[in-house]
Amino acid sequence: MDTEEPRAARSALLSHPDDIHCVVYHLVTVAAYCLAFWLWLHPEASGLQGFWPCAAFTLAAAPLLGWIGGIDVGVNFHNHTHRRIFTSPSWNRWFARLWTPTGGWPAAYWRHLHVTVHHAHLLEPRDWTVPATLADGRFESSLRYQLRHWPWRTCRHFYLEIRSGRFQRHRAAVELAWFLAIWSIPFWIDPLMAVCLWVLPHWCANCVTLGRGMYVQHAGCEGHRDNPAHPHSNNFVLPFYNRTMFNIGYHAEHHDHPEVHWSELPDLHHRLAAKPPVPPSEAAATARSA
Repeated sequence: MDTEEPRAARSALLSHPDDIHCVVYHLVTVAAYCLAFWLWLHPEASGLQGFWPCAAFTLAAAPLLGWIGGIDVGVNFHNHTHRRIFTSPSWNRWFARLWTPTGGWPAAYWRHLHVTVHHAHLLEPRDWTVPATLADGRFESSLRYQLRHWPWRTCRHFYLEIRSGRFQRHRAAVELAWFLAIWSIPFWIDPLMAVCLWVLPHWCANCVTLGRGMYVQHAGCEGHRDNPAHPHSNNFVLPFYNRTMFNIGYHAEHHDHPEVHWSELPDLHHRLAAKPPVPPSEAAATARSA
C-alpha cells in the first residue's frame, strides 16, 4: 500500500511514469548551477579569492555546467517538446519556461526550432538547424557548424521565421520576455559571475554539447524525399550512452516515430530491426506519395 500511493500520485501528475527522470535531471541541473553560484559568492568558504582561483574555477565549471545544461535542453527538454511530461497544461507551460534558461533558450523558440523546422522539414532546404551543404556538395565541418550555428545563424533564422509569420510574433515576444526575466537573474546578483558561470556555460552547451550532437546525428545523411534508400539520421546504440542520454541514440526511430515515448525507443528499434527491409523502389514510392 505504501508503494502504491506514491506511484499513483506520480502517475496523476506525469503523463508517463518514466518522465520522473526528466524532472529529476532538470532539478539536478538547476542544483549544479546554484552550487556553482554559491561557491562564487562565498569566497571565504570556497577559497575563490583573487583572479587565478576564479579563473581556474570558471575553466573547470563552465564546460561541466554546459555539458549537463546542453543535455537538459537538447535531450531532456527535447522529449517534452514531443510529448508533454505533465498531465496539466499549466504545469507544462510554466515548467517549460523555467526549464530552458539553464541552456540559454526560451522554451517556445527551442520547440519551434526542433519540431516546426527540424522534424517537419528534416534535411530539406528549410531545415536550417542541420549542418549546411557546401558548394561542392559536402557537409560543412563539425567545427564550422558548431561555431556558426549558435547564436549567429540561429538568431538570423529566427528573425526570418518571425518576419515571415511562420513563428507567431506575439507568442515570440511574450516567450522572449519571460525568458529574459528569468535568464537575467544571475546578472542582478553578480554580473561577472553571470558571464563566467551562466553565459560561458551556455556557449559550451550550445556550441559543444548540442552542436556536436546535432552534427553527428545528421552529417552525411539525406532527406527521404531526396533519396529514400539513404538514412536520414545516424544511430548510436551503445547501452551506456542511451541510458545516460534518454535514448537519443535511437535517432532514426525517433524521427520516423516521434510520437513514441523516449523510454520505448529501444524496444521499437529491436522490433523494426527484426522486420525485413523495405525495397528501395517501395520506399521511394512511399516518399513520393507523402
